[in-house]
Amino acid sequence: MKHFWTRKKPAGPDSEGLLIEFEDNNRDITEENVKTILADSSDIIYQEHYINGNRNLPVMVVYVDGMIDLKLVNNDILKPLTQEKSFGEVKGFQDVISLIEQGTVYHAARKIRTSLGELLSDILNGSAALVFEKEKRAVTFDAKGFEKRAITEPTNENAVKGPKDAFVEVLRVNTSMVRLKIHTPYLRIKETIVGRQSRTNVAVIYIENLTNANIVKEVFERLDAIDVDAVMAAGYIEEFIVDKRRSPFPQVLNTERADKFCDNIIEGRVGILIDGMPIAYIVPADITLFFQAPEDYAYHYLISSFIRLLRYGSFFIALFLPAFYVSITTFHQEMIPTVLAVSIIKSKIDVPFPTITSMVGIMVAFEMLLEAGIRLPRAVGQAVSIIGALVVGQAAVQAKLLSPVAVIVIAVTGIAGFVIPNQDLNNGVRIFRMIFTLCASVAGLYGLALAYIMLVYHLSSIETFGVPYLAPLFAGDGKESVKDTLIRMPLPFMKNRPQNLKAENKKRQ
Repeated sequence: MKHFWTRKKPAGPDSEGLLIEFEDNNRDITEENVKTILADSSDIIYQEHYINGNRNLPVMVVYVDGMIDLKLVNNDILKPLTQEKSFGEVKGFQDVISLIEQGTVYHAARKIRTSLGELLSDILNGSAALVFEKEKRAVTFDAKGFEKRAITEPTNENAVKGPKDAFVEVLRVNTSMVRLKIHTPYLRIKETIVGRQSRTNVAVIYIENLTNANIVKEVFERLDAIDVDAVMAAGYIEEFIVDKRRSPFPQVLNTERADKFCDNIIEGRVGILIDGMPIAYIVPADITLFFQAPEDYAYHYLISSFIRLLRYGSFFIALFLPAFYVSITTFHQEMIPTVLAVSIIKSKIDVPFPTITSMVGIMVAFEMLLEAGIRLPRAVGQAVSIIGALVVGQAAVQAKLLSPVAVIVIAVTGIAGFVIPNQDLNNGVRIFRMIFTLCASVAGLYGLALAYIMLVYHLSSIETFGVPYLAPLFAGDGKESVKDTLIRMPLPFMKNRPQNLKAENKKRQ
């Protein structure tokens, strides 16, 4: 990042709206400079104190009200400065700073700052600062004390048989959860800053001598290349680090579960935690990763394998079923068994709309109901789903506006989509499901086959941080697709980490 701080000075007698940029080392640490930048915000507190009552040794205390623990500041910082006998024997500010460095002030998390940029960053992140005007130096103490949400169960990823702790909005709490699960001394947590105005801390987590160093380097390069004003939502990071932004399919795995995050770190991937976000990112993420869940390794391998096959089958049902129904009822009636064909004809005999119009209409209505259920309050959302599915749907069938078979097809499609464990992948399926249906309405199974070929080509062209998106299904020697992709082999058989990650330490057992 080239500049630490950028702001426009307010118009006034001393300024003409000039754009002033404060680089890391271009200004001294003085009371005037600190007050000039932080200005007269009501939550910025400036206090003048004297070292042990000596008026020849003034020090300015600066902190953000509401972000620090006042009791900690009073007892561990200000009280020793004013009452400790050793401070009464000092001759200058250099002696004061030396005593603070030696621990006379009872605080472990202290830093000596000589850069104005670093000082301001510490203050705005919840530190109390002692500014020594004559020395052009400052001492900051980590005294965070703002309110934060407690660690609770995951809300979007249910933990059936596993840990029930989920990430929160505070970065340091999230990194501590990772440390509690991964005790290796080679775990690396390195932070960078993204956002010119928000100055959001982003932590990159990996295991040294295990994770591919090229992937780690690429992650840092992409994060450092982000040039935005603020990071207020997860997409501000995700959309800048993916390889193919136009693809609706997810290329970065996000999770709120700490156990899932740590399991992928140990497997050789890189994790990203964002301050203020209760979710974490995992890269690189191939398509098979979105079909897996932490419970796959908690159940018997036969049960886990059956569930995985069920997910893959549901994926194809959710993607192809409406398009397949439109194609065979419109262009390829000879493929339908006679008894089934008669039943479908009877159900459509009084419906005034063609099949494609009915299917598209029901699909749009289904998407509207789904979106309404998500956005409305939980109690109201459930009522909307019941009204839409039972009342409106049943009334439309009885009024001969929709075919019962078409409603059944969309219902099965929707249920199959809910089986997919990752919502981002399901969103991509929803888009291509509509495209496939339109292609099938134009050329039947030929249009559907062509659309499928284009989808496979699109997925094959995607790489995530140098890893093929369809790996290990169509990359390597094919053994990986048997061990832990389509099915899950017993854990003692999975001795190596995934080949596509090119981990430095390939042995898992």
